[in-house]
Amino acid sequence: MEFEARCPIGLRGGRPAHLDLLAQGRAGVVAAESKCTEHLDPKVPAFSPAYAEQILDERRAGPWFRAMKAILKGEETFNFLDAAQLIKHAFGLARRFPLPVTLLYLYWEPRDGARHASILAHRTEIRRFARLVAGGHPAFRAQSYLKLWGEWQRPGRPGWLKEHVVNLRDRYEVHLTEGWPS
Repeated sequence: MEFEARCPIGLRGGRPAHLDLLAQGRAGVVAAESKCTEHLDPKVPAFSPAYAEQILDERRAGPWFRAMKAILKGEETFNFLDAAQLIKHAFGLARRFPLPVTLLYLYWEPRDGARHASILAHRTEIRRFARLVAGGHPAFRAQSYLKLWGEWQRPGRPGWLKEHVVNLRDRYEVHLTEGWPS
């Protein structure tokens, strides 16, 4: 397991993708990109022309490359999900590792997320993005921390993990105030 794992994309002079967490095992590789509140600020996806010009291997024929092209053409737009960052991570992972690889997008939400337009828009963008890159290498999965913590508290999990989740929930499972912007 490594934190801040580097996955070179293969572009001349380009920077490698930096994944928050990378775990390797007999069953494959899982790389995680974690967001706390960054996804609540709108962003504009951007790609250097080098991605379209220099990625000439099998990645070019996959759904991740098609998603990038659709974003560049304005056919797909993402305001809260950093789709460009995820695509760049996928390019690095696909270049560095053979199958099976999963890119896991973990994100924080407030307990009352369903009451806030930006949270709902982010959820919608995740689902749309997942459909865009379905069947690609790497596989894409997304999960909120609230759901992950729920899984960690299921029966049969170690006591230390359940105790850790209690501490995480105490600190991060909050409701936003009425005055918070949507």
